[in-house]
Formats: sequence, structure tokens, C-alpha cells
Amino acid sequence: MERFRLKNIIILILVLLNGFLLFSLAQRRTAERDAFHRTAEQLAALFEEDGMTLESGAISRNLPPDGVALTRDTALEEQAAAFLLGDALSSSDQGGGIFHYAGPAGEALFRSGGGFEAAGTLAQGDVEDFCRDFCRTFSYEAPDLRLDEEGNGVFTAPGVYGRLPVFNCAVTFTVEDQVLTAVSGTLLPKTGAAVPGDQPLSAAGALVAFQRMRRESAAVASTVTDTRLCYELQVSGASMSLAPAWRIVTDTEDYFVNCLTGAVTAGAIRTGEGAS
Repeated sequence: MERFRLKNIIILILVLLNGFLLFSLAQRRTAERDAFHRTAEQLAALFEEDGMTLESGAISRNLPPDGVALTRDTALEEQAAAFLLGDALSSSDQGGGIFHYAGPAGEALFRSGGGFEAAGTLAQGDVEDFCRDFCRTFSYEAPDLRLDEEGNGVFTAPGVYGRLPVFNCAVTFTVEDQVLTAVSGTLLPKTGAAVPGDQPLSAAGALVAFQRMRRESAAVASTVTDTRLCYELQVSGASMSLAPAWRIVTDTEDYFVNCLTGAVTAGAIRTGEGAS
């Protein structure tokens, strides 16, 4: 009997403890929600004072990812060269981190900082499908391919890493008379090592940095419609890394705020959607 009572007491204590933890968690979430709403209201008022509109829901609640240190992947480069030039490849080391590839369709150069360029008769006929397959295989967003009446066009697609778009990283396709004659851009390795940062900027912090930049530079923008997570590619010699960043979407152009440094850069990633 005593053992049965002791068991019931233990169960009651556990139930009460779980209830207390759930109550504390609910209180914490309520406090966080209230704090977020206050921050949103304060930011909206700040933007309004400067003649700008911060749309409702434009402040993302997502947390920035860690930075990423990338290591050159020559096997991936050879795969990309074979995709563009054909399988019967010849290769040579040009020194200085540059590899040259030649194949039935043309020639290509790949550099240690990720940059590459290929030229020749790379594809003809189903050029659109070829370009989309390249982007899907080597981690770029799908390009918006719209050739003119003569079959010409230049198209750019941003790179993607970990399902987030990468600012300062893209591939460009040049099509002439329905023939893909050139491809150039930056090829990102598909894997890297996480580099945790100290207190990365939230979306609210990025908006404050953006507004400060706008005041100092008189950048033309009247409405902020969204904030989305992305990466910023940083290249120093042969070293490549990705820094978490916020994409500030405005009615004129997009701005990118480095989550680690707060630096603001104007640019554009107009195809696809980043995380919001």
C-alpha cells in the first residue's frame, strides 16, 4: 500500500512539473511574440518618419544559418566541364590554380576561386532544356529563358546552397541563333564546413542597418516588402566562403545585409524565392 501511494505521489509530481514547464514555455513564447510585435511597430514608425513604408509581415522571424567555409572540388569542375564540352575531355593544369579543359564542343577554364568560363558550340536545338539541366545539376535556380525572335539572349541564374540563394554567385548563358555559345559564372562546391558566428543580425537588425545606409546614401526606395535569408559569397584568392545575409526586398531594387558585419550592398536576385 505504501509503495502504491509513493508511486501516485511521484506521478503527481511529474504531472505538476510538466504543467509548470508548459506554462513557462507558453509565457516565454507570449513574451517573445509581444516583443516581436513591439519591434515591428517601432521599425514601421522609424521607416514612416523617413517617408518609407514597411509592409506588414515584411520582418522575417527566421534565424540566420551559420557561415560556410568551402573547399575547391576539382571533381565537380571536371563534371561541369564534361556536361558543357562532352565526355571526351582533355585537361591541363595551367598553374595559378587554373585548369583548362577541351572537348568536342569547345574549351573551358576553371579557377581556384570558383570562377569558370566555357565557349564553343555548347548546345543547339533544345538549348532551354540544356541550360535548365545544367542549373539543376550544379545548384543554380532555374533560369528564365526567353529568346528573341532571332533566337538570341543572355540569361543569368543565381547560385543556391542549402536551399538558399547566394548573392554574388551566378551563372550566365549566352545564346546566339539558337546555339549556346558561352557559359560563365561561379561554380560552388556542394559541401562545406559550418563556421558559427557570434550573434548574427536578425531581420529587424538588418532593416535598421539598411535604413541607416539609406539615410547616408539617399538610396531611392519607398517600400520594403519582404526580408529573406540568403548567403553572400566571399572570395579571397583561392579561398571561398559563404556568409549568412538578409535580402531586403524593396520597390526599386534588392539590398543585401551581411549578418556578421552589417555591411549593406545593392544588388538583385530576381528569380526564385529565398526563405522568409
